[in-house]
Amino acid sequence: MTHKNNFNFFDELFAQIVVFDIEKHIIFAGSNLSSYVKDNDQINCFLTINGIEFEKLPKSVNQILEVVKHDFEPHTFKFTGVTDEFILFPVNLKDTPHIILAQKQKIDQIIKIEYDLKERVKELRCLYNVSLELETAAQLSEAFENSLKHVQVAFQSPIDTIVNFEIDNKLYGDTGWDPKTIDSILTSPITLNNKKRGKINVYFKNKIGFLEEEKTMVDEIASKFKKALEAADKTINLEKQKKILLAKNEALLRLTEDCHSKREKLKTFFNAITDKIIVIDKDFNIIMSNKDDIGDSGKCYAKLFDRTEKCINCPSVRTFENFGNSTEETIFDDKYMTLSSYPIYNQEGMVDRTLEVCRDISVQKKMEVQLLQSYKLASLGKLVAGVAHEINNPNTFILGNLKIIQEAFNDIFPILDDYYGKNKDLKIARLNYDLFKDNISTLVNDMINGANRTKKIVGDLRNFARKDDGQLDEDVDLNYIITNNLTLTRSHIKKHAQLEIELYENLPKFHGNPVKLEQVLLNLVINASESFQDGEGTIKIKTDYDEQTKDIILVVSDNGCGIEEHVLKNIFDPFFTTKRNRGGTGLGLSITYGIIKEHNGTIDVESKIGLGTKFTIKLSTKTAS
Repeated sequence: MTHKNNFNFFDELFAQIVVFDIEKHIIFAGSNLSSYVKDNDQINCFLTINGIEFEKLPKSVNQILEVVKHDFEPHTFKFTGVTDEFILFPVNLKDTPHIILAQKQKIDQIIKIEYDLKERVKELRCLYNVSLELETAAQLSEAFENSLKHVQVAFQSPIDTIVNFEIDNKLYGDTGWDPKTIDSILTSPITLNNKKRGKINVYFKNKIGFLEEEKTMVDEIASKFKKALEAADKTINLEKQKKILLAKNEALLRLTEDCHSKREKLKTFFNAITDKIIVIDKDFNIIMSNKDDIGDSGKCYAKLFDRTEKCINCPSVRTFENFGNSTEETIFDDKYMTLSSYPIYNQEGMVDRTLEVCRDISVQKKMEVQLLQSYKLASLGKLVAGVAHEINNPNTFILGNLKIIQEAFNDIFPILDDYYGKNKDLKIARLNYDLFKDNISTLVNDMINGANRTKKIVGDLRNFARKDDGQLDEDVDLNYIITNNLTLTRSHIKKHAQLEIELYENLPKFHGNPVKLEQVLLNLVINASESFQDGEGTIKIKTDYDEQTKDIILVVSDNGCGIEEHVLKNIFDPFFTTKRNRGGTGLGLSITYGIIKEHNGTIDVESKIGLGTKFTIKLSTKTAS
């Protein structure tokens, strides 16, 4: 029910009340009742109780006041000739007894307003307590259970009211009641995201029915439950998301640690590679590298080769164009280098970067040359052995026969001279005798010299092809060979160069053939002396010892004219010589190479035009006595 609560009501109320003190004196008289109480004794009235006249005889207001003062209870009455019923009731104003006269209808309205206010306070208290339960309960089910008592006492007749909640298929509250006793039912659904989650049921046992305020209260409680369920769902979802995020975070941390570990391993491997490795973009900018001296910036051709523009036949150019691997060989600072380029694809499947490996293959090149030389020597050894044998046999016959012919001519010439004295027209081989005699000796000598030279070449071929297995078992002192066995060549060397010798003290001995090694030394020194075309130079002979590898090192160098690059590749080839017009056979360095290989050693040569040549020989002492 609702009431018209406004200032007009209170103005009308005060206009129709009179306040008496305990001595029945008027303290306040409203405008509408002041005329009724001017003379208390003269105004007749009838005393009534619950609308029924209690006494038929008329009484004055003063008499009824005395009754109220004596009983200190309210009494109703009517003024004579007035239909409205009035009431006198005692009150304490400032702890002093007073009696108030008022129209009973107005007092009933005030009592009704007071009752309605109390009911509304119950509803507000209920809503507050329900909210408090939803906020403070550890579990939402506990909040629903505790809210039942707050909801039930909020109704106008809690004794006749039954409340229960049906939420998520769970029932809270009283169910042990007889449906036949129920007169009224109030239901408020709880719907969340278009899905029914439950409802609030209120059952009333009397016929008074529910107030509109009570219906509003139930709807408000349903709304609070809905918000609580929504918050709980969000909390659950947040917890699920939190768990998912925590799991993903843990997985990400593990992945990060794994990536860091793998990156460190990759970095270790990457930096441990001796080759220079870089990653470049299409503008040849370095993105990353494995060498501190290269860094992660700058142009690749500038950092690798100190050039101002990209390399000719750059393999990365072909990789960017063809999306494939590419390799190119180049020479930089007298070193052989290979550049290998590998494509790096982006997400669109295009090559926007390349990985380029720069490798110094100078050692491999030298090994290839030595290996090729070994193959050549192995093949030629068999051929030379047969050729030398086939040449040596007829040459021996020729040389022997030429000596007999020479002796024969020495015996025949006195006879021919005597005959020529008598016969001046004597001709031999269509030549006049005196011309024949002057030239035949020269021809025979030339043939003998040619046969001897052929014999020498055959001997060198035999030395080149011969395998002296079992002859490398002597203790060799290389310093002794250098000091004592160069006497035969000193006079020859002095014509061209100064000889400088630097020997390693206490040089270890090793197993080998001292005669062959002396031949190696002589070949190298003579070749060095012949490298000085004009003036004099210097030839250095140096021995050293490598403690780690246990190798003896022999270095023979000169500051002569040097050897051209295309010649340097062939100096160990048999019969290759640049001194053929000076009697060179092209076997000296081939034999030297073979002797060093027999001793399981290595021989390397470095040369620059105008600066000189250096031969480096390494001989192992691991089996030295």
